[in-house]
Amino acid sequence: MSGSLHAWYSLRDLEALAGRGVTLRGELDVGKLPRLLGLLHSEVGSVRAALSFRQRREGWLGAEIDLQVSVELKCQRCLEPFRYEAKERVDLVLVDAAALPATVPEGLEPFELDGGRLKPAELIEDELIVAIPLVPKHARIEDCGSLARELAERNERSVTVDR
Repeated sequence: MSGSLHAWYSLRDLEALAGRGVTLRGELDVGKLPRLLGLLHSEVGSVRAALSFRQRREGWLGAEIDLQVSVELKCQRCLEPFRYEAKERVDLVLVDAAALPATVPEGLEPFELDGGRLKPAELIEDELIVAIPLVPKHARIEDCGSLARELAERNERSVTVDR
């Protein structure tokens, strides 16, 4: 069974995918991920994702997400856009709300299926939202726009004068 990251899969479908060790791969359009888009500076960017399903020995329905993201964020120091790139890997178990166990194996993140179904693009969007820094900023102040550099220079001068 081949599939799409944009299709809905029932628990039965997911178990079949896991039984065969299927990996769904694709590129997601950032502009079609509305919750993520609200955190970005623009629609410019790409998300490559692979979602691998497997049946774990303990009886869990497992999934591993590999993400590669390149998007534009707004620096909170200088308020100018910058390119944010990241690679993420998340290992999780898929559970139905009705059968949600009290504990999940250590090191695995539980993901509750929506009405017994999963749309991989939404799961990937959730993980991307978590991966975006809470306060995005250039790695170094030297990379910031002129406003942030000017403020940093003024602070340095005032510290020097105060001494």
